[in-house]
Amino acid sequence: MQVSRRAIVISAAVLFSAIGIYISSSSLSETVVSDFPSTTLMKGCFDKYCIGDSGPGGGTIVYVDERGFDNSVEDDKSIGAMCLTGTCHYLEMAPTDLGREYSWGKAIVAAEAFSTSSANDWILPSKDALNEICKYAFGDTVNVVCNDNGEGSLPLRLGGFSTYYTYWSSSEAGGNGAWFQYFLNGDQANHYKDLTRYVRPVRAF
Repeated sequence: MQVSRRAIVISAAVLFSAIGIYISSSSLSETVVSDFPSTTLMKGCFDKYCIGDSGPGGGTIVYVDERGFDNSVEDDKSIGAMCLTGTCHYLEMAPTDLGREYSWGKAIVAAEAFSTSSANDWILPSKDALNEICKYAFGDTVNVVCNDNGEGSLPLRLGGFSTYYTYWSSSEAGGNGAWFQYFLNGDQANHYKDLTRYVRPVRAF
C-alpha cells in the first residue's frame, strides 16, 4: 500500500509536536523543582546544609537543628554552650584531629588556636556536641546517646576517628575532672583533667 507524501508530512508534524510537548513539560517540571524553597523536610537538613555536607569552615556538618540552639547550658535548646552568635543551626567538625593528645586545659587552648582558611572560631566541643560527633561517626541516627543500644562496639564509618581514641569535651565534671568520649563504643565518662586525650575542634553557626 502506497502512502502519500502529504500523509507522511502530517505524521511527522504530529510526532515532532508531541516531542516538543514532552520536552517542554520536562523542562517545566525541572523548573518547578528548582523553585522549591531551600528549607527541606528531609531528616538532618535545614536551609543550606545537611548532615555530612562540607561546611563553610572546611569541615563536615555533623548536627543540624532547624529550630536553632543557643549558648546556654541547662535548657533543651542547647548542646552545651556552643553557639557564639546567639542562635545557631549547625555544628561543623574540623576535618582532622589535632595530631596528638592533650591534657584538658591544653586541649581547650589548642582547639581555640586551630583555624582553617575560611574560619577561625573553632573550639573544643561540649559534652553534648561531642556526643553528636560520635553519633555521626557511628552513623547512629536512632539513639540519643551515641551507640546506646546494647550492641557493644561498632565499626566507625565516618570522620577519620580511631576506635582506640578518647576525645576531650569542654564540659567539666567537678573541679578536677572533665567529660570525654570513647570512640570504641560511644561511652562518655569523666576523669582527671591532667590525663591526655585527643581533640577534634568544632564550630557552631
